[in-house]
Amino acid sequence: MARITNIAIVGVGGQGILLASKVLSEAALCAGHDVKKNEIHGMAQRGGSVASEVRYGKMIFSPVIPDGEVDVLVAMEILEALRSAYRLRAGGAIISDELQIKPASRPPGAPEYPDNIAARLRASAKKVILLPATKLAEKAGNARAANTVLLGALSRQLNLPEVAWQSALQAAIKANLLEVNLKAFELGKKNGEE
Repeated sequence: MARITNIAIVGVGGQGILLASKVLSEAALCAGHDVKKNEIHGMAQRGGSVASEVRYGKMIFSPVIPDGEVDVLVAMEILEALRSAYRLRAGGAIISDELQIKPASRPPGAPEYPDNIAARLRASAKKVILLPATKLAEKAGNARAANTVLLGALSRQLNLPEVAWQSALQAAIKANLLEVNLKAFELGKKNGEE
């Protein structure tokens, strides 16, 4: 059976998780793969967790990635990476923004935001790439392009041709935001190393 590639993209509502999964899906389609994706919105409108899964390969029958089979976990926020790390396959990779989005308020008895997330991530995965995606996106011209920075880093881990990524970005990103996102993608590629 041909190898299926499983990518989970997680974050907080409003970070562009769904757009990132759209670009990834389009890139895989442009490269000639069968693609399936799904989305879990949760309480996204209230700053809650959002997840999207993309699966591609020769033939995909289900958009759902079983736990323990995620090849690459892409996280727009570092605690969301930790929350989903259990889903990785042995030898899987984590690519995450270093960004921490702490709750505006904490009810009495609720746990504190952890301070050792990076160490815990490194203990849970063979390859962990943490980068200042939001800061790199600001450098490209728009902090909201952090999702595209992370896609640039992801592109180094996947066997999808550059032309497929460029076509996907052009198809999914509005024309007035394309230049900034192309810069963000390149910064992600450049900085997306272990």
